Amino acid sequence: MIAVGPILVFLLLVAPGVRLLTLATRTRERPEFWGGLYFIGASIGLPMRLVGSALYATRPELADTFNTIGHLSFAAGTIAMMIFTLHVFHPQSSRARIFAAVTIATIVATSIHTLWGGFTSIENSYSMVMTNFTRLIPTSWAFYESLRYYVSMRRRQALDLADPIVTNRFLLWSIWTGAVTLLPLIALLLRTIGILSLGNESYNTGLHAQIISNILTGVRVLFVIIAPIAAVALSLSFFAPRLYTDRIRARSARTELA
Repeated sequence: MIAVGPILVFLLLVAPGVRLLTLATRTRERPEFWGGLYFIGASIGLPMRLVGSALYATRPELADTFNTIGHLSFAAGTIAMMIFTLHVFHPQSSRARIFAAVTIATIVATSIHTLWGGFTSIENSYSMVMTNFTRLIPTSWAFYESLRYYVSMRRRQALDLADPIVTNRFLLWSIWTGAVTLLPLIALLLRTIGILSLGNESYNTGLHAQIISNILTGVRVLFVIIAPIAAVALSLSFFAPRLYTDRIRARSARTELA
């Protein structure tokens, strides 16, 4: 039962990662390369973290191994997402470069603290909270920029100055990045509540196991609701069937005629 969720997450994320990296080898473009690295890092990191969290109560040493690999992979993926967003939306902005550099440095610093301090499996530690908070920044930034560009493209599309398929992809990407920001954000809030409620007993093994169980339960419930929407948006972003793109173009044509 433990393996089903991680396998599904891996399959969902590895496909666009492989596609983007394959495209990058042909085009030599940086956005495709960094976008592909994000998905590869997430496809390894997230399943490893799911397995590690599930194993903590019964196999803590094995859980530490899975969580360590998961942290390293996912940290690399979030850094790649930061660079991807920079190249796509602000390739010439010095402010955006500074913001990206500071964020990447913070992700590296918090990840090192979590790994070096032995907090890889302690979900309700202050180190874990800070680590997860910094890793929310790249997808949050991508969500903001995608949604902003979608609104702008919709206005241009109304004047027949933007391609409806490209406009729709900005919407799909904003849905995906919004979803992958919302789920860990909720888990982060649950961890924070756990820390505040446990106080000085935050490292008690029994109470810690209870916190992990509560976090996993809450995330799984939300995952069932949010994940299908996110999965559809991601799939349509990279593997949209001809029927879907035809409908988008037809709807755009009807809007223009109206």
